[in-house]
Amino acid sequence: MKDLLWNSLGVLLLCPFLACSPRHKEPISSSPKDTSPILLKVDTSIPFKWPSNLEVEKITYLKPIAGYLVSYVDKLIISPENNLFYILDRNQSKIFVFEKSGLPKQIFDRKGDGPGEYLEICDVEIDFENDILEILDYLKLKKYKLSTFEYISTEDLRDLPRDKNFTNFTRICDVLYLWTPLPPNQLVSEKELGTHHLLRVENGSNSFHVEKKYGVMDANIFYPASAKNEYNISARLGSTDILGVAKDSVYTKFRFDYGDKEIPEIELMNYWENKYEILTSEYYKPPQTIRETKDYLFFRFSGGSRAHNVLYDKNAKAVISIGQITSKIDPIIILSDSIYLYGYMPSAILVDYIENGGELSESPLFKDLDPTSLEKDENPIIVKFRLPYPKNQK
Repeated sequence: MKDLLWNSLGVLLLCPFLACSPRHKEPISSSPKDTSPILLKVDTSIPFKWPSNLEVEKITYLKPIAGYLVSYVDKLIISPENNLFYILDRNQSKIFVFEKSGLPKQIFDRKGDGPGEYLEICDVEIDFENDILEILDYLKLKKYKLSTFEYISTEDLRDLPRDKNFTNFTRICDVLYLWTPLPPNQLVSEKELGTHHLLRVENGSNSFHVEKKYGVMDANIFYPASAKNEYNISARLGSTDILGVAKDSVYTKFRFDYGDKEIPEIELMNYWENKYEILTSEYYKPPQTIRETKDYLFFRFSGGSRAHNVLYDKNAKAVISIGQITSKIDPIIILSDSIYLYGYMPSAILVDYIENGGELSESPLFKDLDPTSLEKDENPIIVKFRLPYPKNQK
């Protein structure tokens, strides 16, 4: 099982059923109105804490499917009616579907090398309005009918320009965005080497964004933003900015400052040769696991062997809580929308915690969970919760 403190999951929630017409035409690259970065300072004696008055809306137990267990929740997509959960498990290259009650419904499993099959699911997006499930399988985008998993078509990406090591994608209306980490030491010609991480494709026209600098470390891109048809992406190494991606713009959305904890540029210049030493150093790494609601921003960053959570009030432009994660049952925040955050926790971790004398009452998220209902061999638990309204709102 992957370490919860280290994995920075990403989750893609597509909202194609929402209107795609932008409120106004924005430039393809822009900067935030307020460019003053927020200084982030960690007091190691103060751990991160969720607000004690947060509201847990629902806890869902995901039941096993015919003996198959979800090994890891890499991405969670929820249907517009909130009645179906789609969970991507990259370890197994499967998509598990659950009803809102937690009962299993079906498994998308077409792995193979035959017609309509795939080698691996790198990323997934769902168009609920048009009943389409789309996956990224190396250099191909493959579409299936969502309701039946019947194969529809394949879009070949090999003719796109520059670097083609695509790991993530999203569609915003008729715009396709593709992300590549630009891995080093590629055996390709000079004209095929990429200079940017983000490729934008619209009606056969291509443009590049997020220029290559030292590298990237976030395995999950395109975190749903609080606004419709927008996403957040993590910064490159050497930056603490959070970037916004909309239909017609890629821009700097949030700016933070690590002070003297930022990785020195001389270290970043040798990143690929000293990757392990840099990633395990005490310097702070770029924001990951970015989750945004209308009023709050949550993300994680690592420093040395420790992971830190940040909860930021967007209205007050102030940090509510920042610190090391000390709770053994702190969930991974796997999804967000304009109101709610969604966390997940493997049942086995909760059971071990209780068996070793831990009390669920100590957690604002799991305090009402019945400990007798847990079993080690079950699928993860999904907790849906909301943070308190800001004081100036009802």
